[in-house]
Amino acid sequence: MLSLKIATEKEAIQLLNDLNIDYQRVDHPAIWTMNDPNAPKGLPEVKNLLLKQKKSEQFYLYLTDNAKVNFKHLANQLGIAHSRLTFASEAELEELLGVVSGVVTPLALMHDTEHKIQVLLNHRLKALPLISAHPNVNTATILLRWADLLKVLGRLGYRPVVIE
Repeated sequence: MLSLKIATEKEAIQLLNDLNIDYQRVDHPAIWTMNDPNAPKGLPEVKNLLLKQKKSEQFYLYLTDNAKVNFKHLANQLGIAHSRLTFASEAELEELLGVVSGVVTPLALMHDTEHKIQVLLNHRLKALPLISAHPNVNTATILLRWADLLKVLGRLGYRPVVIE
């Protein structure tokens, strides 16, 4: 069933405020990729990808630093064939999270009301002093701590899997 509810900045900020999370906000021109020339310098480099198994209803949100993703290694950790691991389509991004490509964020997970997404966190995120996430718009970045990311995910009903 299609949700078509668009994730909003207001609801992302409200979630952080409801959890009493101390965050920093950085406003900037719209950025669509990590290599976007508008991307502010000095922010933690993270990558947010919504992946899925081909022809399956299992979806994965994968957050990592800006390293290249090794799909074969990731598939091995998930116990699936790497040829079955693909990017979710724009329509699936909109249906599951209420966002478009370039705005994928853990703060949009509140739209995955059926919990179809398994959250995977790269172990390197723990070492970062701050983690960056869009507040459901790509004209701002929220900086928060690892513990606060886990707090957000817990409130939304997710038990993330930490991967290499």
